[in-house]
Amino acid sequence: MRPTAFASLILLLTLASAPAWGQRSVRDSALFSPHVHIHGGGGAALGELGDRFGSGGVFGAGFHVKFQSGWFAGANANFGFGYGVEEEGVLSNLLTPNGQLIDNEGQVALLTISGRSGLFTLDGGRLFPLPGMNPNTGILLLAGVGSVHHRVHFENTENPITQLDQPYLSGYDRLAWGVAVKEFVGYWHMSDNGLINWYGGLEFWQARTWPQRPMNFDTQEVEEGPRNDRFVSLQVGWVFHIYKRSSSVEHWY
Repeated sequence: MRPTAFASLILLLTLASAPAWGQRSVRDSALFSPHVHIHGGGGAALGELGDRFGSGGVFGAGFHVKFQSGWFAGANANFGFGYGVEEEGVLSNLLTPNGQLIDNEGQVALLTISGRSGLFTLDGGRLFPLPGMNPNTGILLLAGVGSVHHRVHFENTENPITQLDQPYLSGYDRLAWGVAVKEFVGYWHMSDNGLINWYGGLEFWQARTWPQRPMNFDTQEVEEGPRNDRFVSLQVGWVFHIYKRSSSVEHWY
């Protein structure tokens, strides 16, 4: 996401949360609170995914509703990027004896290889308030189920490389897709004045995925599934609450 677009998103979310300033006190009661959140962090691949990728970054966004009872429900999207590629044989049929890749102009290619992923889930969970704090702050437990995919990403900053353009790219990217479940445990904070709202914690996901390509061109091998992929990450997020504005006589509408 470009910096200008990201700044515009932050401004939009801040304006959307502005009605919170007219809401009843966070300190006094548990609130019904729809909210949008953005988050980022880092993590590491485990299981068979760990045989392919190493550690990398995570960013994402979601929409959840916090009910007065403390229950949560909503949807979330996570995007993984910058994973180190651990799997042997990637692009092996295109490399020179010196381990270099040559582009269409006969030059040594300046190529960055990394792993990317996408996780999309429907979530549910509950907030457990902590003693001595307002009833909207505490330990948050969430679980989710949804879709996950991951692939090898090639980024070339110089001359084109025909073998890494379509239709040949699909023979090298190791795309896999499947069904995932996730768990999150962390700390959820809503400040008494309603202006500082954030969360942080550990997220785990486990997936059964299936290779989506008929063959890997570089190794001349057919991948078989299903795969047992896992990932763990530490995440911190900022929350934009969307409250109903109360009137001067404390009536809700």
